[in-house]
Amino acid sequence: MAYERFQALKTEIIPILVDNLKNVQKMESKYAKGKFPILYDEKNFVAKKLHQEVKLLKLGRLPGMLIVDKQGLVQYAYYGDNMADIPKNRDVLEILATMQS
Repeated sequence: MAYERFQALKTEIIPILVDNLKNVQKMESKYAKGKFPILYDEKNFVAKKLHQEVKLLKLGRLPGMLIVDKQGLVQYAYYGDNMADIPKNRDVLEILATMQS
């Protein structure tokens, strides 16, 4: 995982899943491995506020990614068209590097 490269750019990764605690804990042990928390939004509050779409024909909730600066302002937003439509780490790292220059 490219976690160390994100950290080098002074970036925190904070995934938020619309799921229950048990499933989030499974994801955390499989992917985050104690390096960062995976939060859960069991009542769908955050996903609704961020306008994250659900399309049943595309297997559920579509991925979304936000880059938020230290002042809490969204500097970049990406909403996927399908479940596999997730930005590549290299693309996100490039965006972050550009924001710091």
